[in-house]
Amino acid sequence: MSIIVFMTPPLSLKERYGSWAKAGNAMPSLGVISIAAVVRRERFNSQVIEAAARDLDQEQVLQKIKEVEPCYVGLSATTFSIGAAAQLAKRVKLINKDTIIIVGGPHISATPQETMERFSDFDVGVIGEGEATIVELLKSLESGEELKQVKGIIYRAKGGNGGKESAHLTLTAPRELIEDLDQLPFPAHDLLAGFPKAFHPPPFKMARFPAASIVTSRGCPNRCIFCDRSVFGNRCRAFSSEYIITWIKELVHRYKIKELLVEDDTFVLFKSRLIEICDGILREGLDLSWSCLGRVDMVTPKILKLMRKAGCWGIGYGIESGAQHILDLEEKKIDLAQVEQTIAWTKEAGILTKGFFMMGHPLENEETINRTIDFAKKIPLDDISVMMLTPFPGSELYKTAHHYGIFNNDWDKMNLLQPVFIPKGLDEERLNSYTRKMLKEFYLRPCIIWGYILRIAKHPSTIFRILKGFYAFITTVFPMRRR
Repeated sequence: MSIIVFMTPPLSLKERYGSWAKAGNAMPSLGVISIAAVVRRERFNSQVIEAAARDLDQEQVLQKIKEVEPCYVGLSATTFSIGAAAQLAKRVKLINKDTIIIVGGPHISATPQETMERFSDFDVGVIGEGEATIVELLKSLESGEELKQVKGIIYRAKGGNGGKESAHLTLTAPRELIEDLDQLPFPAHDLLAGFPKAFHPPPFKMARFPAASIVTSRGCPNRCIFCDRSVFGNRCRAFSSEYIITWIKELVHRYKIKELLVEDDTFVLFKSRLIEICDGILREGLDLSWSCLGRVDMVTPKILKLMRKAGCWGIGYGIESGAQHILDLEEKKIDLAQVEQTIAWTKEAGILTKGFFMMGHPLENEETINRTIDFAKKIPLDDISVMMLTPFPGSELYKTAHHYGIFNNDWDKMNLLQPVFIPKGLDEERLNSYTRKMLKEFYLRPCIIWGYILRIAKHPSTIFRILKGFYAFITTVFPMRRR
């Protein structure tokens, strides 16, 4: 059976995280190993190269591809990594021009036509949820059937005497979402060389080691204007609690996982399922620590206490801004009073809290930035993340950002660290300066420093990872000036 290699593009931690590289995320892509598992179940020779998380450069990846000699290379790319994916595709074609390059992920799903026009070495783009599409696509390619019958793709249909110059793009009908997620196999962690010990989350996102990520649901019903929902859509679908508990048991018993990162945005949406998952962890006696994401309008004190009992030590909440009119404009559907109440409840339950904030919103100015900084310090958060608001392709803001300021639609800069959108009245230098100010004023307080000392005392094995994060913090907020 033909070989297909699935991978993330080779972008170094330095390229992805800049001065935060030592605190960067080096966990494998769940999307890649989920697709690989489905393809393997259909008897294809499915292999994985986790280039981004293993910090492999392009030469190392190309050497592996030469050794494997795949018929197909599947690349999962974000907007920021799509350029690196295209560079790799070009070089793979130089090794073997007949290798078929398939690209999937959020970027191609949001802007398929423009992406395929810009990057001529991509042969097929998979749009949206990929499992059913990739299986049907590979079977059609293997049998030589017409691709126009495969839903959810864009591809180059050859005309005339062949070649890129005579190819035209064909966009097929949309693919339906998978209704029963439990039919999917568990992600193929066994295809990851060195899993789990070769991979690690950011220093501030773990209490124990080794760690693994899980996603328990897909889709998001919220309408925040800065979010792209091109892959999984607006309707939330969830794996059953039985599926999740069985998956967790495999991670614990087969791979000796001690730490789980629950990565879906809507983990706390399905209350009864959340309770069943927590009860299952307790019933099975699983020795686990875990953290997750949540919304301030979706949790209750009772549920938070159960989550803590089941091993949850941290919850990250999307707060975004300390200015209510900005939250309203961006359709967050939360208010600052809710934020204060939920953070207090979470702390009372014994769970650490992290606030996710963005800098450079539409209607942002120096006054709203200072309100956000003051708000972050006012509520009892343990950690914060401060990113640049980025109008990604597929988001509502991508279409309207130019009304609120200057939007540099440069895909190669959309890593959430570089200000590609500058609100009216501000500039790039001030946005960067205020980001550093917010981090300094939040973290260089006795209560936060003492909190980290207590974390290290409770989990001594985390000291080196936390020190790495501290080094990244220092180099970010106190940048060296070049002479």
